[in-house]
Formats: sequence, structure tokens, C-alpha cells
Amino acid sequence: MNSRRITAEDLADLDDHELDELEREVERLIAVWQVKNLRGTSVFWFDDQRIGEPRRELHALGHASVDAEALLQFRRTPVVDSLQGNMLVHPLMTPVVEVDERAERARGVWSSLGIEALSKFRETPTAIFSIGFVPGSHVKENGEWRILQGMWQRTTKNEYHAGWVRDMQVTNTRPPLSAEEDRARLGRYAYRPDEVRAAHPEPPRTDTWDEFPDETDDGWQRVNLD
Repeated sequence: MNSRRITAEDLADLDDHELDELEREVERLIAVWQVKNLRGTSVFWFDDQRIGEPRRELHALGHASVDAEALLQFRRTPVVDSLQGNMLVHPLMTPVVEVDERAERARGVWSSLGIEALSKFRETPTAIFSIGFVPGSHVKENGEWRILQGMWQRTTKNEYHAGWVRDMQVTNTRPPLSAEEDRARLGRYAYRPDEVRAAHPEPPRTDTWDEFPDETDDGWQRVNLD
């Protein structure tokens, strides 16, 4: 069907197979919108300011691959001593989302340009400039979209004035990560001036669900950690 406006007469001329195909495509388009909103909502529950607040559950806690207790415990553990001056702003941009044929699973990658005011141990807050990507898989649970896996992958996290070539901060955790531990986790794709940076994670391709049918398989990101 071409891109002109579809009329009631057009729909009346469709046979059952064509109508089913159109309905599935509409359902997948709606799913893309819902997954974008899901990830966008998750940004508002990203930092320590939200610890202890009641929230709508966004993760697929009922999925066999999810350690629900570990996830909930992580949320309850602050990584800064004082919230005074603390800020994390990471808007999501440039979404690439691929939904499976049944509109029950989705993969996506978002870029994020963020600013932070980071005060780890009650010292004066540090102005941080941060760029990264958020790859992730999503499933429908009880009829609603939920985040299955995938979290922030850092490209840069540097003191604002120093720049990323001269300064690179590790992920803020407690206890603090060593440079090697950080590199094995959220800093696996972080910029280093002495390396050719790998272009990861890649967005999902249109054949992602044919090539990687298991929703827990993150090979679709073309990850190579060797």
C-alpha cells in the first residue's frame, strides 16, 4: 500500500490476510511508541534522589532471567553520602527500536548526552559532562511493556572543564570500582586516548529477532569484550 491517506473504502477492499498484516504492523508501531515511553519514564527514576519513593514498576521482575531481589536491593542502596548539590540529568535521544512479529519483545538503543553534579563523599559537587548509550531488551509482562535487560554504557564521564582526553571518571558505586572493574562493566566502551574506540553498542538490525531469537541473548549488540 502506498503512502497516500488510507480511506474506509481502502480497508473494505482488503482481504482477511491483508487486514491481519495491517493490524500486526499497527500493533508493532504502537509498541515502538510504548517502549520509548517506558525507557523515557525510567530516566526519572535514575538517581539517588528517588531512593525510597513509591514508583511504578518498570522492570520484568517475573521473567526467569531477572534476579528481582538483587535489582530491588540495588535501588535501596545509595552511592553518595549527601544529596545536597547532587544531580543526574540524562535525556534519551536517537532511538532505534525493533519489535518482533508478535509485538511481545523489543530491542533498542538510545544515545544520551548528560550533565551531572556529583558529590560522592560530602565534598564540593563536581561538574560532570557525560555521553553514552543505553542498549536494552524489553518484553511484555501481564500485557504491559517492561525492561528486561540493558543499562547505561558510558562513552565519556569527565570533569566539565578538564575534558574527556585529560580526565575520565569511573562509574559511581559503593565500594568504588577500580579502573579494571569499571572497564569490565559500565565503562567497557569508554573512550581512551591510546585506543581506537569500538563503535559499540550497535543498534538492533531489522533481522535482529531472526538472528537472535532468545530475548536474553545480547549478541545483537555485536559486543566483543576480548
